[in-house]
Amino acid sequence: MSTGSPVSNKTSPSTSPQPPLSSSAQSDIEGHEDPKPTPAAFSFSLPCWATQALCDLARCETDLRRLREQQVTEAQMVGRGVERALLGAQREEGRLLERVEQDHRDLQLRLEQVQRDNGAAIRVGQRLVDQRLYKVIKLRELIKICGGGGGDGNKDREGDLKRDQLLKGVAELVLPWEVSLALKRVSFKPSAQPNTHASCSSRVSRSLSMSVIDNSSQKRLNHFTSGRQNSLNENRLRGERSEPALLELEEDAESLGPEEVRLIRQFGKQGSGRADLTLPSGVHATPQGQLFLVDCGNARVQVTDAHGNVLQHVTSPTNDLGGSSRRCRNYFDVAVNAKGLIALSCAAERALLILSRHGRLLQTFGGGPYIAGVPRDELEAPRGVTVTQRDEFLVADIRKGTLTALKLEPKTGSRLERTVVTGFHRPYLVSACLHTGLVAVSERGSEMGQEPCVKILGPGWDTLRILGVCSSLGPVLSCPWGLCIDKNGSVLVADWGEKHRVLIYPSEGAGRVILSDGLSSPRGLALLPNDLLVVSDSMHHCVKIYQNCSSVNSRMK
Repeated sequence: MSTGSPVSNKTSPSTSPQPPLSSSAQSDIEGHEDPKPTPAAFSFSLPCWATQALCDLARCETDLRRLREQQVTEAQMVGRGVERALLGAQREEGRLLERVEQDHRDLQLRLEQVQRDNGAAIRVGQRLVDQRLYKVIKLRELIKICGGGGGDGNKDREGDLKRDQLLKGVAELVLPWEVSLALKRVSFKPSAQPNTHASCSSRVSRSLSMSVIDNSSQKRLNHFTSGRQNSLNENRLRGERSEPALLELEEDAESLGPEEVRLIRQFGKQGSGRADLTLPSGVHATPQGQLFLVDCGNARVQVTDAHGNVLQHVTSPTNDLGGSSRRCRNYFDVAVNAKGLIALSCAAERALLILSRHGRLLQTFGGGPYIAGVPRDELEAPRGVTVTQRDEFLVADIRKGTLTALKLEPKTGSRLERTVVTGFHRPYLVSACLHTGLVAVSERGSEMGQEPCVKILGPGWDTLRILGVCSSLGPVLSCPWGLCIDKNGSVLVADWGEKHRVLIYPSEGAGRVILSDGLSSPRGLALLPNDLLVVSDSMHHCVKIYQNCSSVNSRMK
Protein backbone atom coordinates (compact mmCIF):
# COMPACT_ATOMS: atom_id res chain seq x y z
CA MET A 1 0.00 0.00 0.00
CA SER A 2 1.23 3.42 -0.89
CA THR A 3 0.14 4.99 2.43
CA GLY A 4 2.26 2.72 4.61
CA SER A 5 5.48 4.56 3.94
CA PRO A 6 4.42 7.92 5.41
CA VAL A 7 3.09 6.24 8.51
CA SER A 8 6.31 4.32 9.11
CA ASN A 9 8.32 7.52 8.59
CA LYS A 10 6.25 9.38 11.18
CA THR A 11 6.42 6.72 13.86
CA SER A 12 10.12 5.94 13.57
CA PRO A 13 11.30 9.22 15.33
CA SER A 14 9.44 8.31 18.48
CA THR A 15 11.53 5.16 18.90
CA SER A 16 14.87 6.72 17.98
CA PRO A 17 17.02 8.79 20.37
CA GLN A 18 16.73 11.75 18.00
CA PRO A 19 13.99 14.33 18.70
CA PRO A 20 10.73 14.05 16.71
CA LEU A 21 10.67 15.54 13.28
CA SER A 22 8.97 18.85 12.79
CA SER A 23 5.87 19.21 10.66
CA SER A 24 7.88 20.84 7.87
CA ALA A 25 10.32 17.93 7.78
CA GLN A 26 7.52 15.48 7.72
CA SER A 27 5.87 17.27 4.80
CA ASP A 28 9.18 17.20 2.94
CA ILE A 29 9.43 13.47 3.40
CA GLU A 30 5.89 12.98 2.32
CA GLY A 31 6.47 15.15 -0.72
CA HIS A 32 9.53 13.15 -1.58
CA GLU A 33 7.56 9.96 -1.57
CA ASP A 34 4.74 11.22 -3.72
CA PRO A 35 5.03 14.85 -4.79
CA LYS A 36 2.10 14.78 -7.19
CA PRO A 37 -0.98 13.98 -5.06
CA THR A 38 -3.06 16.98 -4.04
CA PRO A 39 -4.06 17.68 -0.39
CA ALA A 40 -7.61 16.64 -1.13
CA ALA A 41 -6.52 13.39 -2.67
CA PHE A 42 -4.01 12.81 0.17
CA SER A 43 -6.57 13.38 2.89
CA PHE A 44 -8.99 11.28 1.04
CA SER A 45 -6.47 8.48 0.70
CA LEU A 46 -5.87 8.21 4.54
CA PRO A 47 -8.24 6.00 6.41
CA CYS A 48 -9.71 7.00 9.77
CA TRP A 49 -7.40 4.88 11.86
CA ALA A 50 -4.32 6.55 10.25
CA THR A 51 -5.72 10.01 10.86
CA GLN A 52 -6.35 9.13 14.51
CA ALA A 53 -2.88 7.68 14.81
CA LEU A 54 -1.31 10.85 13.41
CA CYS A 55 -3.25 13.00 15.89
CA ASP A 56 -2.12 10.82 18.77
CA LEU A 57 1.48 11.09 17.61
CA ALA A 58 1.16 14.89 17.38
CA ARG A 59 -0.15 15.06 20.96
CA CYS A 60 2.65 12.76 22.08
CA GLU A 61 5.22 14.95 20.39
CA THR A 62 3.79 18.06 22.07
CA ASP A 63 3.86 16.39 25.47
CA LEU A 64 7.43 15.23 24.97
CA ARG A 65 8.57 18.70 23.94
CA ARG A 66 6.83 20.22 26.98
CA LEU A 67 8.48 17.61 29.20
CA ARG A 68 11.88 18.41 27.74
CA GLU A 69 11.35 22.14 28.40
CA GLN A 70 10.37 21.37 31.99
CA GLN A 71 13.50 19.25 32.41
CA VAL A 72 15.68 22.05 31.05
CA THR A 73 14.01 24.60 33.33
CA GLU A 74 14.36 22.35 36.36
CA ALA A 75 18.03 21.64 35.54
CA GLN A 76 18.69 25.37 35.26
CA MET A 77 17.00 26.04 38.62
CA VAL A 78 18.98 23.27 40.29
CA GLY A 79 22.20 24.55 38.76
CA ARG A 80 21.53 28.07 40.01
CA GLY A 81 20.79 26.68 43.47
CA VAL A 82 24.08 24.80 43.50
CA GLU A 83 25.95 27.95 42.41
CA ARG A 84 24.28 29.97 45.16
CA ALA A 85 25.22 27.28 47.67
CA LEU A 86 28.83 27.38 46.50
CA LEU A 87 28.93 31.18 46.78
CA GLY A 88 27.36 31.00 50.22
CA ALA A 89 29.92 28.42 51.35
CA GLN A 90 32.74 30.63 50.05
CA ARG A 91 31.34 33.69 51.84
CA GLU A 92 30.91 31.73 55.06
CA GLU A 93 34.48 30.51 54.78
CA GLY A 94 35.63 34.09 54.33
CA ARG A 95 33.61 35.23 57.34
CA LEU A 96 34.99 32.44 59.50
CA LEU A 97 38.54 33.22 58.45
CA GLU A 98 37.98 36.93 59.06
CA ARG A 99 36.49 36.19 62.49
CA VAL A 100 39.44 34.02 63.45
CA GLU A 101 41.89 36.64 62.21
CA GLN A 102 40.03 39.35 64.11
CA ASP A 103 40.08 37.25 67.27
CA HIS A 104 43.82 36.79 66.98
CA ARG A 105 44.35 40.49 66.24
CA ASP A 106 42.28 41.44 69.29
CA LEU A 107 44.24 38.97 71.36
CA GLN A 108 47.53 40.40 70.16
CA LEU A 109 46.35 43.92 70.99
CA ARG A 110 45.39 42.83 74.49
CA LEU A 111 48.74 41.16 74.98
CA GLU A 112 50.51 44.30 73.81
CA GLN A 113 48.41 46.33 76.27
CA VAL A 114 49.35 43.90 79.05
CA GLN A 115 53.00 44.33 78.10
CA ARG A 116 52.69 48.12 78.23
CA ASP A 117 50.86 48.00 81.57
CA ASN A 118 53.54 45.78 83.09
CA GLY A 119 56.29 48.01 81.77
CA ALA A 120 54.61 51.12 83.13
CA ALA A 121 53.99 49.53 86.52
CA ILE A 122 57.63 48.41 86.75
CA ARG A 123 58.90 51.86 85.81
CA VAL A 124 56.66 53.57 88.35
CA GLY A 125 57.72 51.17 91.10
CA GLN A 126 61.40 51.55 90.22
CA ARG A 127 61.08 55.33 90.16
CA LEU A 128 59.54 55.38 93.64
CA VAL A 129 62.19 53.04 95.01
CA ASP A 130 64.96 55.09 93.37
CA GLN A 131 63.63 58.27 94.95
CA ARG A 132 63.65 56.64 98.37
CA LEU A 133 67.15 55.27 97.81
CA TYR A 134 68.30 58.75 96.85
CA LYS A 135 66.92 60.09 100.15
CA VAL A 136 68.76 57.35 102.02
CA ILE A 137 72.06 58.22 100.33
CA LYS A 138 71.63 61.95 100.98
CA LEU A 139 70.81 61.33 104.63
CA ARG A 140 73.83 59.09 104.97
CA GLU A 141 76.12 61.78 103.57
CA LEU A 142 74.61 64.46 105.80
CA ILE A 143 74.93 62.24 108.87
CA LYS A 144 78.61 61.63 108.12
CA ILE A 145 79.22 65.35 107.66
CA CYS A 146 77.29 66.30 110.79
CA GLY A 147 78.79 63.53 112.90
CA GLY A 148 82.34 64.35 111.88
CA GLY A 149 82.22 68.04 112.92
CA GLY A 150 82.73 69.36 116.43
CA GLY A 151 82.58 72.64 118.29
CA ASP A 152 81.04 74.56 121.16
CA GLY A 153 78.46 77.29 121.70
CA ASN A 154 76.31 78.27 118.78
CA LYS A 155 77.82 75.58 116.60
CA ASP A 156 76.75 72.93 119.10
CA ARG A 157 73.19 74.28 119.08
CA GLU A 158 73.13 74.31 115.28
CA GLY A 159 74.53 70.79 115.30
CA ASP A 160 71.78 69.67 117.64
CA LEU A 161 69.15 71.12 115.32
CA LYS A 162 70.69 69.39 112.31
CA ARG A 163 70.96 66.16 114.27
CA ASP A 164 67.28 66.32 115.23
CA GLN A 165 66.31 66.95 111.60
CA LEU A 166 68.45 64.07 110.41
CA LEU A 167 67.07 61.71 113.02
CA LYS A 168 63.56 62.75 112.05
CA GLY A 169 64.33 61.99 108.41
CA VAL A 170 65.79 58.60 109.36
CA ALA A 171 62.71 57.80 111.45
CA GLU A 172 60.47 58.58 108.47
CA LEU A 173 62.50 56.35 106.18
CA VAL A 174 62.57 53.33 108.47
CA LEU A 175 58.81 53.32 108.93
CA PRO A 176 56.99 50.48 107.12
CA TRP A 177 56.64 51.63 103.53
CA GLU A 178 54.50 50.02 100.89
CA VAL A 179 54.66 50.13 97.11
CA SER A 180 51.71 48.77 95.14
CA LEU A 181 53.07 46.91 92.12
CA ALA A 182 50.43 45.40 89.82
CA LEU A 183 51.70 42.95 87.24
CA LYS A 184 49.72 40.79 84.84
CA ARG A 185 50.84 37.20 84.40
CA VAL A 186 49.79 35.81 81.04
CA SER A 187 49.88 32.29 79.61
CA PHE A 188 48.39 31.30 76.28
CA LYS A 189 47.64 27.91 74.74
CA PRO A 190 45.78 27.52 71.45
CA SER A 191 42.44 25.80 71.96
CA ALA A 192 42.87 23.74 68.77
CA GLN A 193 45.29 21.39 70.51
CA PRO A 194 43.62 18.27 71.98
CA ASN A 195 43.28 17.88 75.72
CA THR A 196 44.28 21.46 76.35
CA HIS A 197 42.34 24.31 77.77
CA ALA A 198 42.67 28.00 77.16
CA SER A 199 44.50 29.02 80.25
CA CYS A 200 43.60 31.98 82.39
CA SER A 201 45.65 35.10 82.59
CA SER A 202 45.73 36.15 86.19
CA ARG A 203 46.50 39.66 87.22
CA VAL A 204 48.42 39.43 90.46
CA SER A 205 48.54 42.53 92.60
CA ARG A 206 51.29 42.20 95.18
CA SER A 207 52.10 44.50 98.04
CA LEU A 208 55.84 44.91 98.45
CA SER A 209 56.63 46.14 101.92
CA MET A 210 59.76 46.65 103.97
CA SER A 211 58.20 44.72 106.84
CA VAL A 212 55.87 41.94 105.60
CA ILE A 213 54.57 40.42 102.39
CA ASP A 214 50.95 39.31 102.60
CA ASN A 215 50.29 36.00 100.81
CA SER A 216 46.65 35.59 101.82
CA SER A 217 45.49 37.05 98.52
CA GLN A 218 47.08 34.15 96.64
CA LYS A 219 44.56 31.73 98.19
CA ARG A 220 41.66 33.84 96.96
CA LEU A 221 43.35 34.07 93.58
CA ASN A 222 43.68 30.28 93.28
CA HIS A 223 40.07 29.79 94.35
CA PHE A 224 38.76 32.26 91.79
CA THR A 225 41.00 30.88 89.05
CA SER A 226 39.76 27.36 89.64
CA GLY A 227 36.18 28.59 89.39
CA ARG A 228 36.87 30.25 86.05
CA GLN A 229 38.60 27.10 84.79
CA ASN A 230 35.60 24.95 85.77
CA SER A 231 33.37 27.30 83.83
CA LEU A 232 35.56 26.86 80.77
CA ASN A 233 35.40 23.08 81.12
CA GLU A 234 31.59 23.17 81.34
CA ASN A 235 31.40 25.20 78.15
CA ARG A 236 33.64 22.69 76.42
CA LEU A 237 31.42 19.79 77.53
CA ARG A 238 28.37 21.55 76.09
CA GLY A 239 30.04 21.53 72.69
CA GLU A 240 30.58 25.27 72.46
CA ARG A 241 33.35 26.51 70.21
CA SER A 242 36.47 27.13 72.23
CA GLU A 243 38.47 30.19 71.34
CA PRO A 244 41.90 31.27 72.48
CA ALA A 245 41.14 33.02 75.73
CA LEU A 246 42.96 35.67 77.67
CA LEU A 247 41.15 36.16 80.93
CA GLU A 248 42.16 38.77 83.47
CA LEU A 249 41.51 38.51 87.18
CA GLU A 250 41.27 41.62 89.32
CA GLU A 251 42.34 40.92 92.90
CA ASP A 252 40.26 42.68 95.56
CA ALA A 253 38.88 45.10 93.00
CA GLU A 254 35.24 45.85 92.38
CA SER A 255 34.11 46.75 88.89
CA LEU A 256 33.39 50.44 88.99
CA GLY A 257 30.84 51.47 86.38
CA PRO A 258 30.73 55.02 85.07
CA GLU A 259 29.24 57.39 87.60
CA GLU A 260 26.30 59.32 86.33
CA VAL A 261 26.74 63.07 86.31
CA ARG A 262 23.83 65.37 85.81
CA LEU A 263 23.83 67.54 82.72
CA ILE A 264 22.89 71.03 83.88
CA ARG A 265 22.76 72.77 80.50
CA GLN A 266 24.35 73.00 77.10
CA PHE A 267 24.60 75.78 74.54
CA GLY A 268 25.92 76.34 71.05
CA LYS A 269 25.25 74.80 67.64
CA GLN A 270 27.20 74.47 64.44
CA GLY A 271 27.36 77.67 62.44
CA SER A 272 29.04 81.04 62.16
CA GLY A 273 26.45 83.21 63.87
CA ARG A 274 27.01 85.23 67.01
CA ALA A 275 26.11 82.39 69.39
CA ASP A 276 27.18 79.53 67.11
CA LEU A 277 30.19 77.29 67.55
CA THR A 278 32.16 75.20 65.08
CA LEU A 279 34.62 72.67 66.51
CA PRO A 280 35.11 74.30 69.93
CA SER A 281 38.50 73.49 71.42
CA GLY A 282 40.13 74.95 74.53
CA VAL A 283 38.05 76.50 77.31
CA HIS A 284 39.05 78.70 80.25
CA ALA A 285 36.90 79.68 83.24
CA THR A 286 37.71 82.87 85.14
CA PRO A 287 37.17 83.28 88.89
CA GLN A 288 34.32 85.67 88.01
CA GLY A 289 32.45 82.88 86.17
CA GLN A 290 33.12 83.92 82.58
CA LEU A 291 33.99 81.34 79.93
CA PHE A 292 36.54 81.93 77.17
CA LEU A 293 35.89 79.40 74.39
CA VAL A 294 38.15 78.76 71.41
CA ASP A 295 35.80 78.63 68.42
CA CYS A 296 38.29 76.87 66.18
CA GLY A 297 36.13 76.60 63.06
CA ASN A 298 35.27 80.32 63.11
CA ALA A 299 38.80 81.45 64.11
CA ARG A 300 37.70 83.42 67.14
CA VAL A 301 37.39 83.34 70.93
CA GLN A 302 33.86 83.53 72.28
CA VAL A 303 33.36 85.05 75.73
CA THR A 304 30.16 83.96 77.48
CA ASP A 305 28.69 83.71 80.93
CA ALA A 306 27.87 80.40 82.60
CA HIS A 307 24.49 80.29 80.83
CA GLY A 308 25.90 80.71 77.32
CA ASN A 309 25.02 84.37 76.81
CA VAL A 310 27.63 85.84 74.47
CA LEU A 311 29.44 88.81 75.99
CA GLN A 312 32.25 89.39 73.51
CA HIS A 313 34.04 88.03 70.46
CA VAL A 314 37.83 88.20 70.26
CA THR A 315 39.56 87.79 66.90
CA SER A 316 43.18 88.37 66.07
CA PRO A 317 43.71 91.37 63.77
CA THR A 318 45.14 90.82 60.31
CA ASN A 319 47.06 93.04 57.95
CA ASP A 320 46.15 91.02 54.86
CA LEU A 321 43.40 92.29 52.60
CA GLY A 322 40.35 90.12 52.46
CA GLY A 323 41.08 88.49 55.82
CA SER A 324 42.97 85.55 54.35
CA SER A 325 45.29 85.40 57.32
CA ARG A 326 42.34 85.11 59.67
CA ARG A 327 41.01 82.12 57.79
CA CYS A 328 44.37 80.36 58.04
CA ARG A 329 44.63 80.61 61.82
CA ASN A 330 44.14 77.43 63.80
CA TYR A 331 43.47 78.55 67.36
CA PHE A 332 44.04 75.83 69.93
CA ASP A 333 43.86 76.90 73.59
CA VAL A 334 43.18 80.05 75.59
CA ALA A 335 43.89 81.42 79.07
CA VAL A 336 43.21 84.74 80.83
CA ASN A 337 45.17 86.13 83.77
CA ALA A 338 44.02 88.37 86.59
CA LYS A 339 45.11 91.52 84.71
CA GLY A 340 42.85 90.74 81.78
CA LEU A 341 45.56 89.65 79.34
CA ILE A 342 44.46 86.91 76.94
CA ALA A 343 46.93 84.21 75.83
CA LEU A 344 45.89 82.40 72.68
CA SER A 345 47.94 79.52 71.26
CA CYS A 346 47.91 79.19 67.49
CA ALA A 347 48.93 75.78 66.12
CA ALA A 348 49.22 76.87 62.48
CA GLU A 349 51.57 79.80 63.16
CA ARG A 350 53.26 77.94 66.05
CA ALA A 351 52.94 81.07 68.13
CA LEU A 352 51.45 82.36 71.35
CA LEU A 353 49.40 85.53 70.87
CA ILE A 354 48.97 87.99 73.76
CA LEU A 355 45.91 90.20 73.46
CA SER A 356 44.35 92.85 75.65
CA ARG A 357 40.97 92.34 77.22
CA HIS A 358 39.45 94.19 74.26
CA GLY A 359 41.11 91.88 71.72
CA ARG A 360 43.98 94.14 70.64
CA LEU A 361 47.15 92.21 69.74
CA LEU A 362 49.99 93.19 72.08
CA GLN A 363 52.73 90.58 71.70
CA THR A 364 53.56 87.43 69.73
CA PHE A 365 55.85 84.78 71.18
CA GLY A 366 57.22 82.20 68.77
CA GLY A 367 56.30 81.89 65.14
CA GLY A 368 59.71 83.03 63.83
CA PRO A 369 61.87 84.45 62.51
CA TYR A 370 64.07 81.39 62.80
CA ILE A 371 67.79 81.69 63.43
CA ALA A 372 69.77 78.52 62.71
CA GLY A 373 66.55 76.53 62.94
CA VAL A 374 65.58 77.98 66.33
CA PRO A 375 62.65 80.42 66.64
CA ARG A 376 63.26 83.84 68.06
CA ASP A 377 61.38 83.31 71.33
CA GLU A 378 62.23 79.63 71.71
CA LEU A 379 58.60 78.51 71.36
CA GLU A 380 58.58 76.01 68.54
CA ALA A 381 55.12 74.43 68.79
CA PRO A 382 53.02 75.86 71.65
CA ARG A 383 49.83 73.95 72.41
CA GLY A 384 48.16 74.11 75.83
CA VAL A 385 48.22 77.31 77.89
CA THR A 386 46.98 78.08 81.41
CA VAL A 387 47.44 80.54 84.28
CA THR A 388 49.42 79.56 87.36
CA GLN A 389 48.96 80.54 91.00
CA ARG A 390 51.55 83.29 90.45
CA ASP A 391 49.42 84.75 87.64
CA GLU A 392 51.92 83.63 84.99
CA PHE A 393 51.04 82.07 81.65
CA LEU A 394 52.26 78.47 81.43
CA VAL A 395 52.71 77.14 77.88
CA ALA A 396 53.32 73.53 76.79
CA ASP A 397 55.66 73.16 73.80
CA ILE A 398 55.06 69.77 72.19
CA ARG A 399 58.15 69.95 69.97
CA LYS A 400 60.70 71.09 72.55
CA GLY A 401 59.22 69.00 75.37
CA THR A 402 59.11 71.93 77.79
CA LEU A 403 56.80 74.02 79.94
CA THR A 404 57.48 77.74 79.76
CA ALA A 405 56.19 80.13 82.44
CA LEU A 406 55.89 83.75 81.24
CA LYS A 407 55.45 86.70 83.55
CA LEU A 408 54.20 89.62 81.46
CA GLU A 409 53.85 93.35 81.88
CA PRO A 410 50.13 94.08 82.40
CA LYS A 411 49.78 96.94 79.90
CA THR A 412 52.08 96.03 77.03
CA GLY A 413 52.25 92.26 77.43
CA SER A 414 56.04 92.33 77.16
CA ARG A 415 57.97 89.58 78.90
CA LEU A 416 59.36 90.32 82.35
CA GLU A 417 60.46 86.84 83.43
CA ARG A 418 60.64 83.42 81.85
CA THR A 419 61.04 80.00 83.46
CA VAL A 420 61.60 76.92 81.32
CA VAL A 421 60.93 73.45 82.77
CA THR A 422 62.35 70.58 80.71
CA GLY A 423 62.08 66.81 80.79
CA PHE A 424 58.66 66.19 79.22
CA HIS A 425 57.77 63.91 76.32
CA ARG A 426 55.48 65.70 73.86
CA PRO A 427 53.55 67.80 76.41
CA TYR A 428 50.18 68.70 74.95
CA LEU A 429 47.69 70.33 77.30
CA VAL A 430 48.29 71.90 80.69
CA SER A 431 46.16 73.07 83.60
CA ALA A 432 46.84 74.70 86.95
CA CYS A 433 44.91 75.07 90.20
CA LEU A 434 44.83 78.56 91.69
CA HIS A 435 44.04 77.17 95.18
CA THR A 436 46.74 74.51 95.57
CA GLY A 437 49.31 75.60 92.98
CA LEU A 438 49.33 72.12 91.41
CA VAL A 439 49.99 71.79 87.69
CA ALA A 440 48.77 68.97 85.44
CA VAL A 441 50.34 68.35 82.02
CA SER A 442 49.35 65.66 79.54
CA GLU A 443 51.97 63.80 77.52
CA ARG A 444 51.26 62.17 74.18
CA GLY A 445 52.43 58.61 73.63
CA SER A 446 54.64 57.47 70.78
CA GLU A 447 55.60 54.34 68.91
CA MET A 448 58.93 54.31 70.75
CA GLY A 449 57.34 52.89 73.89
CA GLN A 450 56.28 56.13 75.58
CA GLU A 451 52.81 55.73 77.08
CA PRO A 452 50.39 58.66 77.22
CA CYS A 453 50.01 59.95 80.74
CA VAL A 454 49.27 62.98 82.91
CA LYS A 455 51.95 64.30 85.24
CA ILE A 456 51.11 66.27 88.36
CA LEU A 457 53.68 68.89 89.37
CA GLY A 458 54.03 70.78 92.62
CA PRO A 459 54.57 74.53 92.93
CA GLY A 460 58.33 73.86 92.75
CA TRP A 461 57.99 71.94 89.44
CA ASP A 462 58.73 68.59 91.09
CA THR A 463 56.77 65.59 89.80
CA LEU A 464 54.33 64.36 92.46
CA ARG A 465 52.22 61.81 90.59
CA ILE A 466 51.96 60.12 87.20
CA LEU A 467 48.42 59.22 86.18
CA GLY A 468 47.03 56.94 83.52
CA VAL A 469 49.85 54.41 83.13
CA CYS A 470 49.16 51.89 85.91
CA SER A 471 45.76 50.21 85.83
CA SER A 472 45.84 49.53 89.57
CA LEU A 473 45.73 53.30 90.20
CA GLY A 474 42.89 54.01 87.78
CA PRO A 475 41.93 53.77 84.10
CA VAL A 476 44.82 53.63 81.63
CA LEU A 477 44.81 56.66 79.32
CA SER A 478 44.61 56.22 75.56
CA CYS A 479 44.68 59.79 74.27
CA PRO A 480 44.34 62.49 76.96
CA TRP A 481 42.96 65.89 75.97
CA GLY A 482 41.38 68.46 78.28
CA LEU A 483 42.56 68.79 81.89
CA CYS A 484 41.50 70.59 85.03
CA ILE A 485 42.22 70.37 88.77
CA ASP A 486 39.67 71.10 91.48
CA LYS A 487 40.34 72.69 94.86
CA ASN A 488 40.64 69.24 96.50
CA GLY A 489 43.52 68.20 94.24
CA SER A 490 41.44 65.82 92.09
CA VAL A 491 42.44 65.75 88.42
CA LEU A 492 39.83 65.48 85.66
CA VAL A 493 40.92 64.26 82.22
CA ALA A 494 39.08 64.00 78.90
CA ASP A 495 40.32 60.80 77.25
CA TRP A 496 39.75 59.59 73.69
CA GLY A 497 39.87 55.82 73.86
CA GLU A 498 37.49 53.24 72.45
CA LYS A 499 34.85 55.51 73.90
CA HIS A 500 35.27 59.20 74.60
CA ARG A 501 34.97 59.78 78.31
CA VAL A 502 35.89 61.97 81.27
CA LEU A 503 37.95 60.46 84.09
CA ILE A 504 38.67 61.62 87.60
CA TYR A 505 41.81 60.80 89.59
CA PRO A 506 41.24 61.81 93.23
CA SER A 507 44.10 63.01 95.39
CA GLU A 508 43.68 59.75 97.34
CA GLY A 509 42.50 56.45 95.92
CA ALA A 510 42.14 55.04 92.43
CA GLY A 511 40.75 56.90 89.44
CA ARG A 512 37.45 56.11 87.79
CA VAL A 513 35.16 57.06 84.93
CA ILE A 514 32.59 59.75 85.71
CA LEU A 515 31.21 60.43 82.23
CA SER A 516 31.13 58.17 79.20
CA ASP A 517 27.91 58.91 77.33
CA GLY A 518 26.91 61.75 75.06
CA LEU A 519 30.41 62.97 74.18
CA SER A 520 32.12 63.19 70.80
CA SER A 521 35.71 64.49 70.84
CA PRO A 522 35.74 66.44 74.15
CA ARG A 523 38.70 68.80 73.78
CA GLY A 524 38.58 71.20 76.72
CA LEU A 525 37.70 70.98 80.42
CA ALA A 526 37.27 73.75 82.97
CA LEU A 527 35.72 74.27 86.40
CA LEU A 528 33.44 77.19 87.23
CA PRO A 529 33.61 78.81 90.69
CA ASN A 530 30.40 77.01 91.73
CA ASP A 531 32.07 73.62 91.05
CA LEU A 532 30.39 72.96 87.70
CA LEU A 533 32.32 71.01 85.08
CA VAL A 534 32.51 72.63 81.63
CA VAL A 535 33.19 70.35 78.64
CA SER A 536 33.71 71.61 75.09
CA ASP A 537 32.19 68.86 72.93
CA SER A 538 33.95 69.47 69.64
CA MET A 539 32.13 67.21 67.16
CA HIS A 540 28.75 68.15 68.67
CA HIS A 541 29.71 71.83 68.28
CA CYS A 542 28.49 72.78 71.73
CA VAL A 543 29.51 73.32 75.34
CA LYS A 544 28.06 71.08 78.05
CA ILE A 545 27.99 71.87 81.76
CA TYR A 546 27.74 69.05 84.31
CA GLN A 547 27.59 68.78 88.06
CA ASN A 548 31.15 68.25 89.28
CA CYS A 549 31.12 64.75 90.78
CA SER A 550 34.21 65.11 92.98
CA SER A 551 32.92 68.26 94.65
CA VAL A 552 29.55 66.67 95.34
CA ASN A 553 31.23 63.63 96.89
CA SER A 554 33.53 65.75 99.03
CA ARG A 555 30.61 67.77 100.37
CA MET A 556 28.68 64.60 101.15
CA LYS A 557 31.61 63.28 103.15
